[in-house]
Amino acid sequence: MSQKYKDEALHHILCKLDRDTFPSASQSRKAIEHGRLVVSRAHDCYSFTSSSTSEGSILDSIASNVGAVADSSTTLHDGDVIAIRSRLDNDFYPQSCTKYVHPPRNFQDFLAVKDPVLFEDDHIAIVNKPGGLDCIGEKRSDLQSILPFVLRPPCNIVQKNKSSSQCYLPRPVHRLDRKTSGCVMVAKSKNAMRQFSHLFASRQVQKSYCAVTFGIPTPLDKNNSETLDGKEYNVINYPIDGKDAVTLWRIVQTVTTKEYGKLSLLHCLPKTGRNHQIRRHLSYCLDAPIVGDNKYDGGGHLAKETRKLGLFLCSNRIECVHAIDKSNVSVEIPLPEKFSTLLGRKEVVI
Repeated sequence: MSQKYKDEALHHILCKLDRDTFPSASQSRKAIEHGRLVVSRAHDCYSFTSSSTSEGSILDSIASNVGAVADSSTTLHDGDVIAIRSRLDNDFYPQSCTKYVHPPRNFQDFLAVKDPVLFEDDHIAIVNKPGGLDCIGEKRSDLQSILPFVLRPPCNIVQKNKSSSQCYLPRPVHRLDRKTSGCVMVAKSKNAMRQFSHLFASRQVQKSYCAVTFGIPTPLDKNNSETLDGKEYNVINYPIDGKDAVTLWRIVQTVTTKEYGKLSLLHCLPKTGRNHQIRRHLSYCLDAPIVGDNKYDGGGHLAKETRKLGLFLCSNRIECVHAIDKSNVSVEIPLPEKFSTLLGRKEVVI
């Protein structure tokens, strides 16, 4: 790197070094944002293979886990070498679709979950979202940004020959709250998104949740219950934000803990999909807030003590008739380990 570029912004330097690859400052910025540039410092013992050592062609070099990935704050010094890097082909969505070379920073948190991808075909997938991760957020800190790096593109589409603008990247059909863990359905095409969204809107998707609450809740109306699969569920029928909202629930088990007193594990079946429906119904209607729910736990001493443990709400099951091939799709996961730890049980059976 010549001394003449000292103190210049990296995206400007790229345009001057290789106008064919970086014809504008905007494209240079995008290359940096997408993690395509690696800088090898002059004092490091890195070497690159290149057909020429002239400044105009040094960017043809390919770096593989060598040097430091450049960002907008990277400054260059005399003798530094810039190289373009790319992701090796694999079974997942190619770089031509994702634009980014590397997955988001929270990628490893997703992979740390047991069985992160629960079901997958050419149309949809069901993934196991960890708590603390937004389904759709900003700055590549969400589940949607991770999906192309863990799911396979539809086999009937030659994704490698498509540009990012032509690719339909996988995205959630519905959402879980950031702190809620569990099953999330993902669409791989516009057609799948449209058809499975209709299933959710028309309440043809059955979702099951488990929650640990403070205390032992009692039914609002003992005469209002439903029997499903041989088990009796109590009914909460109370509007949220002016719209009808119905949640079925039953007690799976109760325990008395030294630290937090009486706790109950509930199995909940929401019949509607209102914002924070289960959290609000359990807290407001049953006076049994979910452990770790800093929004609806009432703010008492015990409630504040458990907030550091995270929210004890998990979407443990999802089932529907496949909107495209009409097969039965049913996925169920074990509850996160923290549930059994809090309840003092080796295993929690729903």
